[in-house]
Amino acid sequence: MVEHFASPVTVAEEDLGTARLTDESVAPKWRTWDDRWSVPLGRARSVEDLLVFSISPGEWLVIGGTAPPDGVDLTHVRAMFRLSGSGARDLLGHLCAIDLSDQFTPDGAAARTLVAGVATELVRDDVGDRPSYLLLISRSFARAVWDRIVNVSRPK
Repeated sequence: MVEHFASPVTVAEEDLGTARLTDESVAPKWRTWDDRWSVPLGRARSVEDLLVFSISPGEWLVIGGTAPPDGVDLTHVRAMFRLSGSGARDLLGHLCAIDLSDQFTPDGAAARTLVAGVATELVRDDVGDRPSYLLLISRSFARAVWDRIVNVSRPK
């Protein structure tokens, strides 16, 4: 494991007007196949101080804590961004084909989709009454996705 974590982006936060993009890549992330998490497919929920979600049968991704011996640490291979604010849904809607309405993607929904053409695990994780989306992306594509989100937010 790499001892020093370096973010894939050079700016930790971008004010996008009605939305905010934040780099949360340093958060511990790990995958497990231990069914003790019992989070239904396509859903996320808080378990103690962890956020747990499932987008594949029999597989869970956990944000926070330390990977157990049967888990795989993904912290250094996955970037994680948070897109939040009143304009987050519309902005993300320009970059992915998933229906982000409250009916189809309520708080606690989890999915695998393409964001800016890049495979992304997406979790709706509202903060208070503000819509908020976590985007988990392969580190090698993270900078491109970050830049695309920023560029789409700029007035035409």
